[in-house]
Amino acid sequence: MRWFTAGWSSAVSLSVRRFFAGLLALVLGLPLTAGLLAAPAAAGPPPTGFTEQVVMSGLSNPTKLVFAPDGRILIAQKNGVIKIYDNLSDTTPTVFADLSSEIFNYGDLGLLGLAVPPDFPDTPYVYVSYTYDGQIGGSAPTYNDQCPVLGDCIVSSRVSRLRIAGNVMTGTEQVLLHDWCLQYETHSIGDIKFGPDGKLYVSGGDGASPSFPDYGQRGAVTNACGDPGAPVGGAMTPPTAEGGALRSQDVRTAGDPTGLNGTFIRVDPDTAAGLPDNPMAGSSDPNNRRILAYGLRNPYRWVFRPGTSEVWFGDVGWRTWEEIDRLADPLNGPVENFGWPCYEGDEDQNGYNAPNLSLCESLYAQGPNAVVAPQYTYNHAAAVVSGDGCPTGGSSPSALAFYPTSGGNYPATYRGALFFGDYARQCIWAMLPGAGGVPDRDHIVPFTSTAATPVDLEIGPDNRLYYVDHSGGTIRRFNYNTGNQPPTAAVTASPTAGNAPLTVNFDASASTDPDAGEVLSYQWDFTNNGSWDASGATTSFTYTATGTYTARLRVSDLGGLSSEKTVQILVGTGAPTAFIDTPASNPSFKVGDAISFSGHATDPQQGNLPASALHWQLLLHHCYSDDNCHTHNVQEWDGVAGGTFNAPDHEYPSYLELALTATDNGGLTHTASRRLDPRHVDLTFTSNPPGLQISANGVLVTTPATRTVLAGSTNSISAPTPQSGYAFDHWSDGGAATHVVVAPDSPTTYTATYTASTGGSGDYEVSDATGQPFVGADATTLPLAGDDVKQQVSLPFAFPFYGVPQSSVWVTSNGFLSFADPGFTGLIAENTPLPNGSVPNAGIYPFWDDLVLRADSSIRTETVGSAPNRRFVVEWHNVGHYGSNSARLSISAVLYESGKIEFNYTDLNTAREDGNSATVGIEDAAGATASTYSFNQANLDNGKRVTFTPADTEEPPPPPTTGTVKGVVTNAGGTPIVGAAVTLTPGGGSTTTAAQGAYQFGGVPAGNYTVTATSSGQSASKPVTVTAGNTSTINLAVGSPPAEPGYTKTTQQRAYVPTTGGTVVDLTGDDAVAQLSLPFAVPFYGQSKSQAWISTNGFVSFADPDWAQPENVAIPAAALPNAGAYAFWDDLVMRADSTIRTKVTGSSPNRQLVVEWNNIGQYGSASARISVEAIFGEDGTIVYNYQDLAPSKTRERGDSATVGLENPTGTAGVQHSLNQAVLADGQAIIFTPN
Repeated sequence: MRWFTAGWSSAVSLSVRRFFAGLLALVLGLPLTAGLLAAPAAAGPPPTGFTEQVVMSGLSNPTKLVFAPDGRILIAQKNGVIKIYDNLSDTTPTVFADLSSEIFNYGDLGLLGLAVPPDFPDTPYVYVSYTYDGQIGGSAPTYNDQCPVLGDCIVSSRVSRLRIAGNVMTGTEQVLLHDWCLQYETHSIGDIKFGPDGKLYVSGGDGASPSFPDYGQRGAVTNACGDPGAPVGGAMTPPTAEGGALRSQDVRTAGDPTGLNGTFIRVDPDTAAGLPDNPMAGSSDPNNRRILAYGLRNPYRWVFRPGTSEVWFGDVGWRTWEEIDRLADPLNGPVENFGWPCYEGDEDQNGYNAPNLSLCESLYAQGPNAVVAPQYTYNHAAAVVSGDGCPTGGSSPSALAFYPTSGGNYPATYRGALFFGDYARQCIWAMLPGAGGVPDRDHIVPFTSTAATPVDLEIGPDNRLYYVDHSGGTIRRFNYNTGNQPPTAAVTASPTAGNAPLTVNFDASASTDPDAGEVLSYQWDFTNNGSWDASGATTSFTYTATGTYTARLRVSDLGGLSSEKTVQILVGTGAPTAFIDTPASNPSFKVGDAISFSGHATDPQQGNLPASALHWQLLLHHCYSDDNCHTHNVQEWDGVAGGTFNAPDHEYPSYLELALTATDNGGLTHTASRRLDPRHVDLTFTSNPPGLQISANGVLVTTPATRTVLAGSTNSISAPTPQSGYAFDHWSDGGAATHVVVAPDSPTTYTATYTASTGGSGDYEVSDATGQPFVGADATTLPLAGDDVKQQVSLPFAFPFYGVPQSSVWVTSNGFLSFADPGFTGLIAENTPLPNGSVPNAGIYPFWDDLVLRADSSIRTETVGSAPNRRFVVEWHNVGHYGSNSARLSISAVLYESGKIEFNYTDLNTAREDGNSATVGIEDAAGATASTYSFNQANLDNGKRVTFTPADTEEPPPPPTTGTVKGVVTNAGGTPIVGAAVTLTPGGGSTTTAAQGAYQFGGVPAGNYTVTATSSGQSASKPVTVTAGNTSTINLAVGSPPAEPGYTKTTQQRAYVPTTGGTVVDLTGDDAVAQLSLPFAVPFYGQSKSQAWISTNGFVSFADPDWAQPENVAIPAAALPNAGAYAFWDDLVMRADSTIRTKVTGSSPNRQLVVEWNNIGQYGSASARISVEAIFGEDGTIVYNYQDLAPSKTRERGDSATVGLENPTGTAGVQHSLNQAVLADGQAIIFTPN
């Protein structure tokens, strides 16, 4: 088995830099629990130019938004109601279907997915995915949206299609697929969509407990879903249990029918059968034939990347990590395994690792490459983007959408970007495209930190981003405008209720406008009758007649943009008042207790309201700090004055809120609520001997440790074995190594007793030597960059460490290795003396300090030698010290198959680089035993070697005397060459390249050589120095790459060439583009161009720029526009006296095409006018010239413009100026082809 540290730690001192990273709890010596995470930064609106708008409201917990091809809009509500809007202006939707009698609307379950075919409504169906209120094959409703005891309500999920006629459902529901056994209130079926191939795709969650490691062991009926390991009702125990979250790995268990939990499937839209080109189409199991991917926890939302078959998932994580996953090619190759529950993020999941479950242990044995690593992960305790204004702690990637690569008016930066939202953090980010258009996890930008509970992101037909606000019942849209921004109306009224005559004072002075210095005007319609009654920021009105009134405010700016806000005024009538009679305030209860509730309501006009006017809602608030909670809707009751519920289980800290809403016959409402705090209790975990590790609810902790949980809650505890030379013997409560405990009412201690196991002595002898050659590594470069990063790597042999064989190790950027996952806490911990019980432990520390991987840094690994004398080398190459831009050093750790460890050092130049703030040594897994060479002492030096030799290690054999030379031969463009001749001189070695251009010379004596590759009469050579026992990699590129066409730029005083009498291009207004057929072939970057696009924003592009692109950027840039001649790229505008003209001068072969922006304006200035021209010569010369640039006006001289040329791919260019006032009348800029 394997087990790694994560989650808790004892006190650890952090650097000032990390203190400000938000881990205040650790600085104070407190455990890093969910309630002590970083305080949120200030909330931030969308970027400049964006405004958020509510486009639909009045919905009840909406979950999904669909834009139909015919312009209609469909919205799914969690309760099973589907509404149709004719268009975005429609305010009165039609109820298309009500599936509430079929749907289990409880907790996070309900109607979650909605889709229409690509040719809708020609194919007249609406497809749904939902949680069914009954078991697979059973009838609904079974539980009527209530679950007295969590884990005892066994439900399932369905995919169905509903026939549409007009805007309503006709006929009966056609159930296409019924599967996904669920025992708990979360992780049901997910999204449903049609793919670019017209087939139907569906995701599903694991259906397991969110509170403890679930392998089917709990419930009134254990193993209720009938998974292998025990019969229904039987005891599910490790290692054979395959229930709970392990259902996500069901594809790997051939002895039973495959379930669809935790999978992503592709089916026929008419039958839901697996398709013949699916990866497992030949399987005898019908579900296997449907599956494209598995090992997912809760892939609630996912999306296709435009123009590809790629699928990107937001897989909601558990204890530590959230994932954005990528299924790069769904139909090519084997079905992909994303690792849950054995892996979470890039790490082993401790809660499912510790019990030695066979399904996970067999997966670990295959190494980390057996699963698909996440494309991007973010830690619950860390910001997605530093300073993004989003709270940490709670996390849930609940919405994804790709912005199109063309069309729309959003800035070019967002083209092809992946927008993703987090329901718990209430934030949205954009992952910008990188190489090949694939979103780049290293280029994520904040979009908004004020999103309202987003559960779905969609791109509308207008190419704007929409999202579903689940809690607020609205659909929202982000608009973008590069010019004038609309104001935001705000209104207060006092009083809002009273008897007639009622004088109300209105105040709109809190209204704002994002444009600096904007003057706002105000209009008031006090009765919402369509006529304006008053103006000014403050006003008053007297209502003389009884009634309910809506007062409307419109706020406008000088540019004519406006926004409105309303407020309700009650005159001579009043809203009802709701009263919760029971339970009393702050009742004492534990998980599972039956809690009775009752209430009533009165109304000024109706008196006592009947029970039919009452609606109850039970909410669960899961908190990470006092001001950082997210909400789960547990249960609702309609038309009753009271009832009973059982207190649900959840993580601590959390609390319940019981809300009663009363509605009178006039539609007025009032809500009363009561906070219900469950009792909590401390569970303390110890071990004998102390300092070992146990897993509590999926979090690995070093004993002794205390965890606060809800009284009566279900908790899974596990004693990993073996560890640190000890084997598990028994728990103090008599339970198995992994078992469940129900938290008692009083604090309780659980002790895991271990006995010493056989193995090495664990003693090491420490020695050092000077003048030693540095031992580096260059076979594999780990994909690590930046600060505070880590990666788990498999070892090429079982490495004995303190008597325990190790199969993998965590490599960190802070100069240490750990055989136990240090987690985020251990990764960023400041170095300490050894031993130390705090994470990291099980560590090899060649230079434990606050290091950082700069652009020229890397971490490399290599295996040298042959069994039984192999060595695994890890090199921190050219790494920097945090706080110093110049410091660089290289260190390495060499792990011998015999158990010996060596540290090597080079490029040390300062006291800090010599170790005056570093720990050097090794430490066992418990943090109880260590061998230290130095702590914060500058006693390292170039050529020093520090060796740790196990006391019982045999003398190693003589060192090798030969090395290896290998590499790849490619052409100048990087394509591998097969069959190239490769020679090694002196010595006469020769070979030819094999597949992928690879070659290798083995057994090469130490010395200096030359490697030469020859192909098609061209050669390339490089020198190489071979050292004994090492491998040297020499890659050769044969031939010279073709020269990139380019230009030489000069400036010269020239007369401006007028275009009087030329052809007027039909462009007017702002941000317009026209396509032009060229009068002759224009040479541009070595290509002949016959078409061009002219933008009103001062540039010509020889490739479609998609739109006018008003926001200039530095060139070259991969984003559109490309293939551009940027004479004056700025936000320009065609005024009434502006024209764009073209004119041809000269005769062949010396013709010139003049494109002139004559008397064009600059956006934001009514008076500015300039003239700009670009002249394209038949010989390839390009000239820019200028007229009417006012010397005193820096903007007219280019201080917000880009001037230059850019090649068609956006990879090369000649930039004359960027946002610099360097232009002048008659000062021509000439670009001459090279």
